[in-house]
Amino acid sequence: MIVVNKILTTGFISLIIISGCSTTRIDEEVSAAYSIKEGESIVLLSDSYHTGNKTENDFMDCLNKSLLRKQNTFNIISTNDFQNMFYPWFEPSTAPQKIDDLPKLLNKEIIKNKLDQLQIKYLIKITGETKTNASSGALSCAAGPGGGGCFGFAWWDDTSSYEASIWDLSQEVSVGNVSASVSGTSVIPAIIIPIPILARTQSNACVGLSEQIAGFFSK
Repeated sequence: MIVVNKILTTGFISLIIISGCSTTRIDEEVSAAYSIKEGESIVLLSDSYHTGNKTENDFMDCLNKSLLRKQNTFNIISTNDFQNMFYPWFEPSTAPQKIDDLPKLLNKEIIKNKLDQLQIKYLIKITGETKTNASSGALSCAAGPGGGGCFGFAWWDDTSSYEASIWDLSQEVSVGNVSASVSGTSVIPAIIIPIPILARTQSNACVGLSEQIAGFFSK
């Protein structure tokens, strides 16, 4: 019985290690000439509410901070600061949805002057989401006079897929796209104490996409 328990324990740990990992896919597409100089600025803008699944606020915060750490060539105006400065034109419900919507917006003199003043050259439109593809298992917890604990096993598969479309405001064209997609399985085994082992697909996608954006402008 002791030997069997050791074998089962080893197999259980191996399953946890395999399940807790993730895979990442990175893509890049360049469609027009581009350049950025020291002192010029970019802005990351999330997808609008009315187009479907809005890019998560925490992902946008992560992307702004991660990109800021990965380069020192250009300025990054945070999404919230940008929306506040240009209210209400770049709020999620009123921001341009595609590159063809830019000319109408940029024809407004007040917007054009403020963009020039802040030296904002690129608007980077972020779309995507983190979603759960499948899940299974169950956990049960109980407490009694002699103590308590949890028993069971639960898992779920997450995919975090995000794309950045890079718009050149001076040319009013899209100069390229980069994307990152991360898939992984999170597990929570419980023998007395639950031990969550998370794939953290969203944070990994944030790192991957910020590296893609920084790399795009460094070429």
